[in-house]
Amino acid sequence: MSDSKISINGIYLIKAFLILGSILTIFYFGASLLLPLFVAAIIAILLDKPTKKMKQWGLPNWLSITLSIVLMIVIFLLLTWLISSQINNIAGDWPTIKEKASEKLNSLSMWANERLNWDYKNYIDNNKRLVQKAESLGKTFLSSILNLLSQSLIIFIYIILLLMQKTMFINFFKKLVSDSSAMAALLRDSAKITSAYFIGKGKIMLFLFGIYYLGFTLGSVPYALFLALFAALFSIIPYVGNFIGGGFAVILSYLYSGSTPALIVIGVIAAAQLVENYILTPWIIGDETDLNPFITVFGVILFSSLWGMVGAIIALPIIGVLKVIFEHTNGMEAYAHLIKKKDS
Repeated sequence: MSDSKISINGIYLIKAFLILGSILTIFYFGASLLLPLFVAAIIAILLDKPTKKMKQWGLPNWLSITLSIVLMIVIFLLLTWLISSQINNIAGDWPTIKEKASEKLNSLSMWANERLNWDYKNYIDNNKRLVQKAESLGKTFLSSILNLLSQSLIIFIYIILLLMQKTMFINFFKKLVSDSSAMAALLRDSAKITSAYFIGKGKIMLFLFGIYYLGFTLGSVPYALFLALFAALFSIIPYVGNFIGGGFAVILSYLYSGSTPALIVIGVIAAAQLVENYILTPWIIGDETDLNPFITVFGVILFSSLWGMVGAIIALPIIGVLKVIFEHTNGMEAYAHLIKKKDS
């Protein structure tokens, strides 16, 4: 047996924990300042492609940026209108949904009492409280979205400034290091992994929405358009999003219409997930992210605890950028190896 031991520099380890703790503390307490900036930076990266395309067509820089931002606003307004109209439809039927949900829960409780001999007393009152908790969770979810929308003006200003002063920021980062070409490669790869992820996810979400809506409509599932949109949008959150969006669709369809529509929803979502995981994601996104599943799930949980739902959405590209930074930094290769999914 070898007597050799691993040598760890205690001061280095303490410094690493202090730096990590400081960064997480800044992220948590500076969420109102940093979150809009991160979101704006990601959107600016996505808008950089159409801006470059328009400049290649001969349009001036200011007009290319303006048209790109107008395109973003149009897409945002259409999506907001579609979601709000569907939410209004459900809000109008909410008393009926609550009544049917209470009936279904009471029937399940009676069945459990009779067949499984569960001593479940006062189940009617408990089921009412369960429905009220679900209602409060829905209100919390909507409030988080409204909170982000309240910051849309500052995000909009950040996007314009980032696009207009892109060259200045790139030159700033190049001047931070002695090897400007290495920094240029780092910035290029970071932008590439961010844009590839979100553009790829957008294509996959459109496919999922089409499959969900077609399957739910053919199966006469209630609120087919809303459930398809909700499940497709939540798929942007890695791993967890499919369970949240699909689970909500299954629960709402069961509570409103019974077991048959719920089984149809389960079948459609399961089939779509197989196509997404084994065909669409490898084909559209490929190995651009190439992240360890454990690190991905941990990162989603970490950033969602720091920045809520928006943090969960942008967690994976942030981790991908960290991987790029570690790959381009001497002495940090081990951390890049930890984040990677495959051995290179």
